[in-house]
Amino acid sequence: MTYLYRLLASSSLTKFLLLLPIAGFFIYFFTLRYNIPWFDDYENIPYFLNRFLQAPSFSEKMAALFRPNNEHRVVYARLVVLVQYFLTGGINFGNLMLWGNAGLVLMICLLYFALSKRENNSQNARIGLLAAPLLLFTAQTYIMTFTAIFSLQYLTIITLVMLTLFVLATNRPLMLALALALGLLSTFSMGNGLLLWPSGAAMLLIQRRWSALGIWIVVGALGGYLYFLGYPVQQGNAQGFSYILQHPFQTIAGFLIFAGSPFDLFPTLPEKHRYYLPFLAGLILVTGLGYWFFKILFRSRKNTLFFETFVFGCLLFLLVNIGLIAFFRIRFYFGMVIHIPYRIYALALWAVASLVLFDQLSTRLRPKIWPAVWLLFVLVNVISYYTYVPEAIERRKHMQGQVFNQRESHIGLGGTRNSNLGDYIDSLTMLMAKKDWYHLPDPAITPDEHKVKAPVSTTTATTTLAIRRQGDYIIATSNEPDYKVGLNTATYLIMKSDSLVYLLFAAPKRPLTINPWRIEPGFSTPMPIYIMQTGRYRLGLLRTYPDHTDIQFGNQWVDVP
Repeated sequence: MTYLYRLLASSSLTKFLLLLPIAGFFIYFFTLRYNIPWFDDYENIPYFLNRFLQAPSFSEKMAALFRPNNEHRVVYARLVVLVQYFLTGGINFGNLMLWGNAGLVLMICLLYFALSKRENNSQNARIGLLAAPLLLFTAQTYIMTFTAIFSLQYLTIITLVMLTLFVLATNRPLMLALALALGLLSTFSMGNGLLLWPSGAAMLLIQRRWSALGIWIVVGALGGYLYFLGYPVQQGNAQGFSYILQHPFQTIAGFLIFAGSPFDLFPTLPEKHRYYLPFLAGLILVTGLGYWFFKILFRSRKNTLFFETFVFGCLLFLLVNIGLIAFFRIRFYFGMVIHIPYRIYALALWAVASLVLFDQLSTRLRPKIWPAVWLLFVLVNVISYYTYVPEAIERRKHMQGQVFNQRESHIGLGGTRNSNLGDYIDSLTMLMAKKDWYHLPDPAITPDEHKVKAPVSTTTATTTLAIRRQGDYIIATSNEPDYKVGLNTATYLIMKSDSLVYLLFAAPKRPLTINPWRIEPGFSTPMPIYIMQTGRYRLGLLRTYPDHTDIQFGNQWVDVP
């Protein structure tokens, strides 16, 4: 390990190893990025933009900007939408994703600057930073990465808060004023931004900056008051507290699993098998951080170290967020603790904690321990790309199928048939097209996709599908041997009636045991009955390949109630 540490300490190699995961992430991003809105995107992007532009007065424009979306105000995301519109005259969801994910770069820069202040040596800081990009630039967050509003909300709030705490940790009056302004922006960019204020207060407390602490508390209280002024949503937190009291051990387990979720390395496994490794990792991390927090909090003298103050605030903010999500969401569904859109909180926690570990290691222990830590996170990063990139590709295929359904049958990108939400999303889709802001991709999947709308003149022998009803789904499965999905290869189930046609991505079957490589052949396609109109549908298969497309219809039919 000592020899490996000397290699890692080579300036050119260190820089290369820092940049490699960042470059790899953006290659992955640009390869799979798509310009498609999804569900929550609609209210925060086209609906907001139209309301803002149509508002007859400045006050009504501000009302549109600050209007809550569920429990969150998302001012930053809407400002980005406005900037994009005024620069380009339209909406590009793929570019909004890019801007949101660029926050990862700012995050890694802040961590580097903080560690540089601590080490007084830029090369040592680069060595200590080696694990962080492996954690932040990963495929584990694919749902957040490829959803515009998620990247502009979940990821951005962490970036904004870290920037605010970085500025706040600098003991200068001008920096305090800037931190207060950034804090208010963070507060109104997501509800979780409110947790910035107690985290910042704890930082000022350990620095013994009493006047700054008083100002921070007053402005934070004002920000909280304004945030909840005219706030229409009640989250049922009383029920959340009741659940915690009734299920204390399950709640604590959920918190630890969420904290350790970067070690959820095999997303296709049955859910019950995915909890063990994250639970163990979360227990180790929280125990170690608890010891470090205890040392920081119970020092007799004020903390003058910028690095410790900054990471103290960041870790506190991230831990409280993880705690709140775990405590108040698992009453709906325990699997929320490994929910992919929320994963960025745990990944950021581990990234910041890796710097704390490096800082705590003595110069004698660093050559022995740090290479092993780096190798561990190299392994986590590589396995994550191996197991999560297929999931990201499958989601891309699913979204392309839903674009076809939205374009042809006016349902697919959110909502259910004949519902207010479905009509709302369809009307906004048509509004964007009418104003020439955005058009759904056409073709969505392949240039030959329009052929599925033609009358079925002949039938061919196709893969036999087993059809069964399970709750609100009709599930079609096949045992087709060697079924594979690739970037340009996939199969879609065709559901065709006299007047309508739907395409649903055929996802490969999942493992049934703890062995992630033991998978039955074939695919399984759940068909949500409430995103399809009632009727009798002939089943077929649309198979896409890099150089051609095959369309096959058999003699199987299914009735959608």
